[in-house]
Amino acid sequence: MCVFALVGRLRAPVRFPTERLKPIGSSITADESFGSSFRRLLFLARVGFSAQHPRVRVSLEKLTFHRRSSEDCPRETILLVRVAPSRRPALGSGRAGRGVVSNRGNMSLEGLPRHTRTVGLSELVERVVHASYTDLRRLATNLPGQPEADRKRELARYLHNLRQRLTRLHVLAEWAPKNRGAQIAVKCGDMMGQLRQHQMAFTDAADRLYGLRQQMDWAAGPLYDTPGALDVLCNGRYSNLPKAIADVAPKPVPLETDPELIELRDERCRRFDVEIRGLLVDERNRKTMPKAMRVFSVRDGECVVGVPGEYRATLTLGGPPPLPPPPEEDEDGAENEPNPKKDSDPAPPPSRLGGWLVVKIEMLAGEMMDADEEEGRVAHTRVFPLTKTEVKILGERATARMAGMSPPPPAPPELVEGGAQGLGGLHYVCHDIALRLCALTVMNQSKKVARGGGAWHGGAIRTEQIMGKVEAKSGIDDDAGEPGTEEDGEHEHKKPARGAGEGIRMWFWLPGLAAGEGLKASTGNRMAGVDVGSVEVGVGNAAAVDAAVAAGTLPRVELTYERADDKDSSSGAIAARALIPTDRAGVVEIETFDLPFSTASVDIKEVLADGVRAAAATRLRAALTDLEPACQAAGIDVPTLALDAVNTGDANEDGWMRTRRPAITLRLTREGTSAQVTCGKRGGELCVCGVGSFASSGAAERVEHSVSVGGIPALLKALPTLRRRATEWDLREALGSAGVHTHPAPHSMKGWVDDVAPAALALVPPASGNLFVALYVSEAAGEQTGGTSAPKKSPKKGAKKPAGGGVNAGSGALVARLALVSASRRHPASAPAVAAVAPLATDGVTLLDAKKRKSGEIGVFPFDVKSAVEGIANAVRGQKVTAQRSCVTSWCKSRGLRFTDARFNDGSHPIVAFSAKLGDDEWGETQTVCATCEVELKGAEGVRLTVRCPSLHPGAKATDPKQRQGASVASRGGVASIDVEADGWRVVVDYPDSEFAAGAACGDAHRAVAMLALVKRFNDAKDGERPPVVLTLEPLSVVVETPGGFGSRVSWVGGTEDGGLAAAGLDGGSVPSWEEAASEAARVGDPVAFVNAFVGDST
Repeated sequence: MCVFALVGRLRAPVRFPTERLKPIGSSITADESFGSSFRRLLFLARVGFSAQHPRVRVSLEKLTFHRRSSEDCPRETILLVRVAPSRRPALGSGRAGRGVVSNRGNMSLEGLPRHTRTVGLSELVERVVHASYTDLRRLATNLPGQPEADRKRELARYLHNLRQRLTRLHVLAEWAPKNRGAQIAVKCGDMMGQLRQHQMAFTDAADRLYGLRQQMDWAAGPLYDTPGALDVLCNGRYSNLPKAIADVAPKPVPLETDPELIELRDERCRRFDVEIRGLLVDERNRKTMPKAMRVFSVRDGECVVGVPGEYRATLTLGGPPPLPPPPEEDEDGAENEPNPKKDSDPAPPPSRLGGWLVVKIEMLAGEMMDADEEEGRVAHTRVFPLTKTEVKILGERATARMAGMSPPPPAPPELVEGGAQGLGGLHYVCHDIALRLCALTVMNQSKKVARGGGAWHGGAIRTEQIMGKVEAKSGIDDDAGEPGTEEDGEHEHKKPARGAGEGIRMWFWLPGLAAGEGLKASTGNRMAGVDVGSVEVGVGNAAAVDAAVAAGTLPRVELTYERADDKDSSSGAIAARALIPTDRAGVVEIETFDLPFSTASVDIKEVLADGVRAAAATRLRAALTDLEPACQAAGIDVPTLALDAVNTGDANEDGWMRTRRPAITLRLTREGTSAQVTCGKRGGELCVCGVGSFASSGAAERVEHSVSVGGIPALLKALPTLRRRATEWDLREALGSAGVHTHPAPHSMKGWVDDVAPAALALVPPASGNLFVALYVSEAAGEQTGGTSAPKKSPKKGAKKPAGGGVNAGSGALVARLALVSASRRHPASAPAVAAVAPLATDGVTLLDAKKRKSGEIGVFPFDVKSAVEGIANAVRGQKVTAQRSCVTSWCKSRGLRFTDARFNDGSHPIVAFSAKLGDDEWGETQTVCATCEVELKGAEGVRLTVRCPSLHPGAKATDPKQRQGASVASRGGVASIDVEADGWRVVVDYPDSEFAAGAACGDAHRAVAMLALVKRFNDAKDGERPPVVLTLEPLSVVVETPGGFGSRVSWVGGTEDGGLAAAGLDGGSVPSWEEAASEAARVGDPVAFVNAFVGDST
């Protein structure tokens, strides 16, 4: 083994440090790269060693990289090269007949170096025997002790595998020495290895040539003319030039900044500008300038003219002079001499600077490109591009037509009659190409729309070609030539004018065509001489569509292209119109509406949408005549039709999104809540939009579905429902603005009388009282709803139910009435159900008098939102005491407490009083000690809790909680106090008005009673067991102090259901070792264990 190193970039030559081998005679320099140095080193190691030492074989064993901190050797590469004796003769050293190099220089296959890895037959036999013996020993070790069947199975498997292995070995032993194919395979492998060595040698040679090229860069430098350079620097001239060169040298070109050149150019531009302005005035006076053409600018000897949205051309002078008009002919066909007296406006003389010359033509017409979210592209207009060749041909055609000539090749020849056309010829050429490009775009866009684009997906439209009038009658092929005549024997056939009357027709609002049905292709179409392929049409209900098309009952949009006449350059146009069928007294008439078409941004979707708008406006005008009397009967303002209304909501009921479309506005309430009646963009059905803004999603969906299916009759039937929903929405919004909480869905509550829910249901706080104020709205002349009978009273069999929702169908002014609703819940998580309904007076504060109720009065008043909101707000404020009473009494009932509901006639606040035992005695015993709790219900002023009990401990004293730090405070912002009365103690807590004031009073009453019960436990201890402690009573806690200075505060922690008494140190510190034991003793009422716990005696 020989080891040598390749250090860094090989700053010093490296030779092979071995004494057994002779030096190769070549070294590696530091200029070579690391990769080439490594390949060269390996090549020298193999080829050099093999050449000088035929019996030695060199192979790469290992290649590692090491990092060092020394600056002299930043990187070291160690190659481990194995040097071993060769097993075969080297190149050119074999014996005769065994690969000896012949005189011709060809090498035999037998003399190739061995590269193919082979295994000797003896080694293979040894491996097979060793493996078989090893498997047999393993079987001899594992089989004893196993069942006989398993031993037989394992032994049979071993014998089978051994037989297969020996069979393969036998085949190899018979095949290898005799088969020539094995020897050929080995020789082929040797040849491939030798070729790889040659490839490495070639790569090394290329690397060395590359390095040599970098070293020879200095030799590529030119031989500089040093004497000439010195002559120029020193003398300021070049003496070697001949003197005669000054006679033949061209004059220098003036620079752009030359004042003379600038003045000459400005003068020329001024002359051109004056001449151009004069020609423009002449064109306008002679009316050869089209009316649509505009002059954008005249400057720098050029003028820019064009038509906005179509084209823009830059003109100058220098073109061919205009030709004069041809002489007039008399009746006999003879030419007459021009008469200057008859010519009132003779042609001006030709310009001295030449005629018009087109410099550049630009297209201003374009198409609308749809947005593409995947490519991040927004909707924009793409101007039609023109290539340089097209601009050149169009410029030559326009220049020639302005002069009255035929254009030069490669433009096709044209016959220009009447002499020079001036700017009209420019407009004829540019206007025509703009219309052709727009026509091509229209056909391409029509295919995309028919295949399913946007709102028209699934074959919602049907398209067909509009043929020219002449072509349609004569049946001449569309590929005919230019206008003219063609003689065929004695007959003369008239050729059609290409583009005259051609276009497309698109039917929409197809009957019975569902989205997603199959598509089929129609025949190919052409427009303006352009093949457009097939157009997709729906086949969902082809028979119905064909019948409707044949009958002419479907609305359609037509776009026709008419080419300009040679005598009138402005006659060409693309016209768009909508043909809408209307049924008038059983007769179908077609109304035609002209639609706008913009060449600046061709968008067939917008044209089709304009046609749908026209059809929708026609259909809505017919519907408006039926809606006006129905709205007046229902008490709704007269509806109005707007042609550019926009959907204000986020929903897309009619498919128009936020774009303008015709709509009938229904003002349902005086507050402005409205809905819109439109026609669906895709199918033309009636749609009611905006219902979801004031009604629930389910109700809005039902109304929209019924109107879209039933049409005008369903819409008339839905007007009362829409008015009711709008009224309810206005009430909820107004109540929310007034700070009154309303129930979101009164219809969801069960138990309403006759299943009629109120229009609004306001919650009376606190919510735990389950008390509501209901507002019923009905029509003055209609049936009154929401009676005062018992809940869940079903009507008589066969009786007709009212319209529901608190607003009855019919006509007349609306009236309202108030009612107090008490609800009940099976458990706190269930929805409330109606338990009782009691009518209220018009002021909302008191219940309706019983005499009035017996006489049939129900307390109605004229309805308007403002008065209704004031009545509900007064009722909520007036019934707050009732809701507080309901909350407190429900709490007492849930705990089985005896309570008294005291109501006073002198105007005092009502009180709910209940008692709680402080010991284990039964009710009725003489020694029973109890605490009396009084909850005074003050309505908007809040709630007051008063807890009274007799003196329970002789040494106990009361203190103000503000004087002690850490005292328990009342819930929900209540202010608590405690004082000593003549016969005991009194705890008073005042709560401000809030949603949770009544519940907080009940919870604090529970806490105060628990604290007093613990004090009674200390008093009830026997004289020998009573601990010597000092008790200090606070409103909601008690402080226990021992003579040794230990103290603890006991109060109720947690809720009334899952909480309990807990003890804590007076200093605010937490000592879990005794607090847990003391708290447990307080819960079970053991004063001795309590004192022992916090003084340290846990036993």
